[in-house]
Amino acid sequence: MRMKALSVVSLMLWAWPLAAQNGQAEPIEVPLRVEDGRLIVTASSADGREYDFVLGLGTTLLTESGSARLGRDVSALTLSGVPVQTEGSVNVPDEYLPGSSAVGVLGGSTLNGYDILIDAPNGRLLLKQIGRGVRWDGVALSGPTPVQVFHDVLLRADVEFGGKLVGGLIDLTKPAFEVSAPLGFAISAGTVGSFRMGYGGWSDQPAQVVDSPAFARWDPEGIGFAIIGASITYDCAVAISWYHAELRTCLR
Repeated sequence: MRMKALSVVSLMLWAWPLAAQNGQAEPIEVPLRVEDGRLIVTASSADGREYDFVLGLGTTLLTESGSARLGRDVSALTLSGVPVQTEGSVNVPDEYLPGSSAVGVLGGSTLNGYDILIDAPNGRLLLKQIGRGVRWDGVALSGPTPVQVFHDVLLRADVEFGGKLVGGLIDLTKPAFEVSAPLGFAISAGTVGSFRMGYGGWSDQPAQVVDSPAFARWDPEGIGFAIIGASITYDCAVAISWYHAELRTCLR
């Protein structure tokens, strides 16, 4: 794989000013809702205009029509006071988000300076100052599952899909799982019966076999690869820390 993992040392130096602050500020709470299987948050411009984004965690994307709607607002958006980082975003056809009114995908370039909690059951996204360890008071979470960080934003983890251990990319823009052909054995009637990621386990997750060029990059040997969709968050809080390179899920 030619993709280069983010240097742990450089990430620590980048995040240290936040980690070194005395005390912990209260988390920033962003309203979150689920529409047609996608996680939606709303950003505001300086004059109060609002724009929906799909929560995606990876690369920040703007649809062609969304970019036209944003115009000059594109560089001055905030998410509950947090600046939305759109510099370097990638424009994609509207068909990338079929049936959605969102102007694009809010990626890790906005969120990776925080520890985040995606709490879809309670309709909220929490962003918290990075600390020496990941703690979410009042939320029962599992132990940490290690993730690999690529290009500062992309998150990869080892996952057990239908009893087979393979690589997985966390891409919450996808309502359902997408898997390469070697994992087709695990799918029946559009669902996968058994899926695990670290301490977290799920059943009957929506899934489909697709032919994606991304699989050749992430899984050049053709062992099997999975794109982990937003459905893992519907009934269970998920905590992610780019700085600590970990993911935690609710205990159930």
